[in-house]
This record gives sequence, C-alpha cells and structure tokens, in this order.
Amino acid sequence: MSFNRNSPGLAAAAAITLALAASNAGASGFQLQPIFTDPPASGPGGLADGLPDITIGVGYIDGKKWTDGGVIVLDSMGPVIATRAGPQQNMCRFNQFDYQPGNQGTVNATGSTALIYRDNIPVKSDGFPNGYLFAGGWTPFKKWEAELKEGMNTIKVVMDANKQVSESNEGNNSFVAKLNVQLDCDGDGKINGIGGFKVEPSKPGPGSDPATKSRKLRLKPRG
Repeated sequence: MSFNRNSPGLAAAAAITLALAASNAGASGFQLQPIFTDPPASGPGGLADGLPDITIGVGYIDGKKWTDGGVIVLDSMGPVIATRAGPQQNMCRFNQFDYQPGNQGTVNATGSTALIYRDNIPVKSDGFPNGYLFAGGWTPFKKWEAELKEGMNTIKVVMDANKQVSESNEGNNSFVAKLNVQLDCDGDGKINGIGGFKVEPSKPGPGSDPATKSRKLRLKPRG
C-alpha cells in the first residue's frame, strides 16, 4: 500500500486504515508502508516558505503625519530647539522627526539598516539587529532631531537600504516627505530670502492706561 505524499486527505485516511489493520498484521502477514504527511509550517499564516516584509507604518513631525504624502508646512517655532544650526548655520533644528518601522511579513527579519536622506544626502542611519523586526508587528518609533533649511526640504527614509533582507514585497521600503519650512532659520530677518520685518510694540491710544493694558505687537517693515 502506498500514498501520494502531496495529498493530506489521503494521508489522513491512510492513517486510520493502517491503524485498524495493525491488529491483524501479525496473523495475515500484512506489511505496513510509510505514510507521508505535509511538512510543518515555518511561520504565521501557514506558509512554509514565508518571507519578511519590512516597511514603515506612520511618521510625524510637529504633530503632522508626513507619511500621508503631500507637502507639510512647518511655520511654528514650537518644535524648533535651535536656529542657525548646521555647518552653514542656516537651518532650524526640530525636536523630533520620527517613523515607526515594522514587518508585515510572516517570518522575523534578519539584520538590516535604514537610511535617512535630506535632499539626496544621507544624514542618519538606524540599525536593526536579527529578529528586531518581528513577523506581523510594529516596533517603537525611531527619532531624529531633524535639521532643515528654510523653504522646501525633501526627506527620504529607506528601509533595508543595503538590500540585506530578501522580502516578499520590495516596493514598500521607501517613503518621502516634502517639508516646507516657513521660519527664519538663519537669523537674517527673512524667510528663504523674502521679507525683512521687525516686531515693535504699538503705542497706547488716547485715553488708555499703558500701566494696566497690554501692548499689542505689530509688524513694521524694516528701514
């Protein structure tokens, strides 16, 4: 008796038949044949040949989700921790640009590296050891004190930048953020070369008491 090893249904039926026949095997001289079963699955989802799928779930800067695409306008000094940053002292340093790495595949990922580019120049790397990007899950956010110039900045995050991991989907490793900084980062009183304004206190109006009333600020063109 023999069975097709690729047919789980036949293998299960054969197991029952052989078990019933075993009691009579000694008397009849019946010889049992090996039963072939399907190999065990090696990862979630029942896939024996599963692969990881490294990607990014979500990312934020100044509370705005840059992973949704489009242009993010940054015009608040709230998240800025320094101006005149960078080699040429012409950038704003933001307290946090972040992204959440994960693995949507069926097996844990081996070691890999993510790279962050600013205008096509690599500025930061994040390493992930073996098994850190586990199957079907998301890991803690990776953070960067982003230094951005006035005007438009293009930030690109590339997971598995060195192609160390064979994945089920290689098309979801790169994410691009367009960040338009509308702030005076170099201290020249202008934004991206445009402007030239200074802030002066307004004078109190007739009949007002400057000791008890707050003084409003107004913009006055320079010189």
